Amino acid sequence: MIKLLFATIAAGGGHVASAKAMMQALETHYPRQFEMEMSDYMLAVGDVDFDRQHKDSWRWALKYPLSARLGQRLIDFLPQVSINIQRQLLKPFAKLAYQDLLNRGEARPQLIISNHGLVTTGLALAKKHHGEAIPPVLTFATETHNISAYWADNWADHILVPNEGIWRILKNMGVEAKRMSITGYPVQQAFLKASLKSEARKALDLEGQGLFCLISLGGEGIGHAPDSLIEGLLNHPKIGKLIIIAGRNDLLKEHLAKHYAYHEKVYIQGFTDKMATFLAAADVIIGKCGVAAAYEALAVGRPILVTSYAGLNEKGVLDFLIAEGLGYYLPQEQELLDVLATYDEESLAEVSKRALALDLVGQTERVARAIANYAEQVV
Repeated sequence: MIKLLFATIAAGGGHVASAKAMMQALETHYPRQFEMEMSDYMLAVGDVDFDRQHKDSWRWALKYPLSARLGQRLIDFLPQVSINIQRQLLKPFAKLAYQDLLNRGEARPQLIISNHGLVTTGLALAKKHHGEAIPPVLTFATETHNISAYWADNWADHILVPNEGIWRILKNMGVEAKRMSITGYPVQQAFLKASLKSEARKALDLEGQGLFCLISLGGEGIGHAPDSLIEGLLNHPKIGKLIIIAGRNDLLKEHLAKHYAYHEKVYIQGFTDKMATFLAAADVIIGKCGVAAAYEALAVGRPILVTSYAGLNEKGVLDFLIAEGLGYYLPQEQELLDVLATYDEESLAEVSKRALALDLVGQTERVARAIANYAEQVV
């Protein structure tokens, strides 16, 4: 079996989600051919301070989205200057990664799959200085419709990109065309094989008439309770059930439970590994426009009503949803309530049809095939 290390950074849920999706796709389409490990790699090798700073900066960006957008514009202004600065910052991580891989001995992975730009640059830097001690590194770029220059390291061995648009952006930022392949975007198997709506509701013991709306506050559960929105939805004549996912924010979950736990139309859930079932039980998804979360909802065939977004990568996803008739940007409560009033069985079925046409099953398989083919070439 070929040993694969999926090296990611658990900042938000998107990178972990796409790493899991790739691992599951490989096991589905190439069973028992790969021995796979996933690691929050910067933290795992001991670069604790930089890892904490990076994750804290992402939480800050979620609270103050304008900072994320301005930060990306600054990074993208001179891409290769940004990469050079990034290489300097990642020297300690590169050294620690080299030592980790060296210490693994015969257990060392034969191929590393990175799905975070910082990990890719750090490993490329390690390879530049330590050569054969670092196994080949295949990068999957997790951004689907806008991508930051911190992915544009031309020292990377090879980069899988989800579509031609991202390929073009990275090429314009200085990545050689020969270092990239277009594959698609991977989604975890649970979402690709989600239950029927009726089965999902039965599994979750959810009952009610009218629209079932899932309010997703993101894996980090950042922000205050959307009390005004919840009250507006509860008074909406079309709403049958509100499924509120609070993520890892325990204080937020406690607040929601205190105010809404006994309301017959409200179901409150913290961080969960049954997100595919919750999405399948819902008619409409309401929340922030994270890349992985959006594609998981699309895999299940649900429209996405976006109330906010953080970085420009999420703005790209939002523009895509609107252009394809798969969602709306509705930051104002009344606008959201008005759009909800337009949904019926026919319009929901039309969104599901459009989402199915994206062929996320095929995209996920193509990513797995690209990894398997690359592994055969380099191992």
